[in-house]
Amino acid sequence: MAVIISDEELAMQLQQGNEDALETIVFRYHSKIFSYVYRMSKDYHNANDITQEVFIKVCRNIKKYKDEFLFKTWIYVIASNTCKDYLKSAYVQKTVTGLEMPENILDDVDTPEELLLKQSEREKIMEVLNTLPDIHREVIILRFYEELKLEEIAAILNIPLGTVKSRLSNGLHNLKKLLKEGGEVLG
Repeated sequence: MAVIISDEELAMQLQQGNEDALETIVFRYHSKIFSYVYRMSKDYHNANDITQEVFIKVCRNIKKYKDEFLFKTWIYVIASNTCKDYLKSAYVQKTVTGLEMPENILDDVDTPEELLLKQSEREKIMEVLNTLPDIHREVIILRFYEELKLEEIAAILNIPLGTVKSRLSNGLHNLKKLLKEGGEVLG
């Protein structure tokens, strides 16, 4: 019977130089971190670069990790900060983003019509979500796409729980309003 090792134990093993622990961490978190970064950066290629940078930073900073914190929260803090730094960089601000890779939309769909409807709905929601201010978009992505708890989001963003709730509420309110209005950005 296989024993499942906690993320925190894997981090401790990685601190001791166990490369297999890194492989397991990457296996567990790569798709989650990529998904989060992709939704924040809005660009497939940038998301790959940022995700790679996140795991490089995990390796460089693993000695700073303390097991009193959830590893999941720690890695999302690194991802959030890396993504923000990348998006603020002069390179990204001057570069026109390339083609984006569509999200995987093949989720138990019975007919091509249902597939197209589902794809259209997702595209519309992401399009409108991308018009929201970063502070609202980030909280919505962490909560609903990454399925993190409000407390985890507060820890990742280093803001009070009340601020997370407020940003989530305001973001959802604005998202709903924009979807009803056809996605028009309000001035």
